[in-house]
Amino acid sequence: MNRIIRLAVPLAVLGALTGCGDSPETLLGKANDSFAAEDYQKARLQLASALRDEPENHEILLLMARTQLRLHDPDGAEGILTRLERAGFRSAEVPRIKAQIALLRQKPDDALALVGDDSSVEGWRIRAEAQLALNHDTQAVEAFEQGMKAGGNIAIAEAYARYRLVSNDFSGADSVYRQMKKIAPDSYETLVMAGDLAAARGQTDNAIASYRKVVDAYPDRVAPMLALANQYDAKGKLDEAGEMVEKAGKLSPNNPQIEALKYQLLSEKGEWEKIRIGLQGREAQLEPGSGLQMTYAEALLRLGHAEQARILFNRAMLALPGNPYSRMMLGEAQLATGDAQSAWETLRPLATSTLARPEVLESAEKAARAVGAPEAVALKARLDPTRLKPTMTLVRQGDMAVMHQDWDTVLDVYGKLLPHGEDPEVLKRLALATSKLGRASEAIAYADRTLAVSPGNPDYLYLAGQVRLDSGQDLAGARRLLEAAAAADPRNTVIARALRKAKAAAG
Repeated sequence: MNRIIRLAVPLAVLGALTGCGDSPETLLGKANDSFAAEDYQKARLQLASALRDEPENHEILLLMARTQLRLHDPDGAEGILTRLERAGFRSAEVPRIKAQIALLRQKPDDALALVGDDSSVEGWRIRAEAQLALNHDTQAVEAFEQGMKAGGNIAIAEAYARYRLVSNDFSGADSVYRQMKKIAPDSYETLVMAGDLAAARGQTDNAIASYRKVVDAYPDRVAPMLALANQYDAKGKLDEAGEMVEKAGKLSPNNPQIEALKYQLLSEKGEWEKIRIGLQGREAQLEPGSGLQMTYAEALLRLGHAEQARILFNRAMLALPGNPYSRMMLGEAQLATGDAQSAWETLRPLATSTLARPEVLESAEKAARAVGAPEAVALKARLDPTRLKPTMTLVRQGDMAVMHQDWDTVLDVYGKLLPHGEDPEVLKRLALATSKLGRASEAIAYADRTLAVSPGNPDYLYLAGQVRLDSGQDLAGARRLLEAAAAADPRNTVIARALRKAKAAAG
């Protein structure tokens, strides 16, 4: 009897969702409404119910194929497309669906061949995204522009705005976003883009307000909840961030992003024992250098298990040689185990930076003093509040200027910090600013000075290659530098993409 009851519950739920007893026409109407409201899971259930009575209905099958694509299910979309073709359906949309399936399967060349010379808005969108996948940015932009001229829709506008945003072209992204507001002001894509633009510009309050609107309008979406939680975190509202993470966790219990953010918030609250209990026994499964692994390692360190923490941070350092957090924490763990010499060797590269934070200077000064290094005197002097405060004020100003892409201010701030020493991080920001301002020769000179101070660093190799690539100068050198960066950091997707562009540009 219990088994029968348990089986009956999901059927009852399914009936409530799909409208038990509704005709296929009614279900199709409801599915169209669900699709328009971007509730694709509900639309799929309604369409599946309609197809039980009319398995060859072209209109129902076509909407189901579109729904499967929106749910990023290429196998499901292909299965429906096969049924459509068997039912005798012929339309210009068939090759578009096939092209989108190819895109989802990461076959951009096939997508381009399938879309052919399709001049519809969707055809231009597919073409643009395929060109992006092939790292043909110029052709992608041309396709986006053609699609917008052809009338545009929210899908192509969102993809174009997203491309501009990830390219750090905030004004370009904002321009497309204004078009999104005209096309579909209350759509999920438009509301999310408002939050993403505000977040990218460091406008935390605006981002919170925007993401709050998305969460209220689309309460079953995890992504905006996590985005909102991150903004609450940036604002220091840890309890509010935790509430969002908990809410997202109920919707997606096994989501690794949710778990990572949950433990990050616990670390910010200093709840080390909760972290240790939650992650113990999973140490071997935690990827070295991941947020979870380093959070667990810090919890062990704070709870007095310094040797275990040292092992974990050493693994993180090997995985992410340029990561300053893993280096700082490894140094602290080495200090805690009584190995001041190793701690000093680990912390010295961070402490010599003009941009070094007080906590780095403090740990480095302890290590230097313990081994009798002469630098201990200078480090102690740098910790003097009368000297530290104005330097940190400039550092914060510089960080905000970089975030807001205020390149003139970046030049001014880091130009003031450069006389403190030939610091690669200061030079890096000067190279970035001069490159963005179109001063290519200066950018290359700053980037090369960065490499001279820290040769072999993948971040600085990437910078030196990127400024050459952006300016179109010394493309062979750009390729060589980016190949070296990729070899030093083979898992870095940003470097890999830049290298593909450099190879295409160099011919």
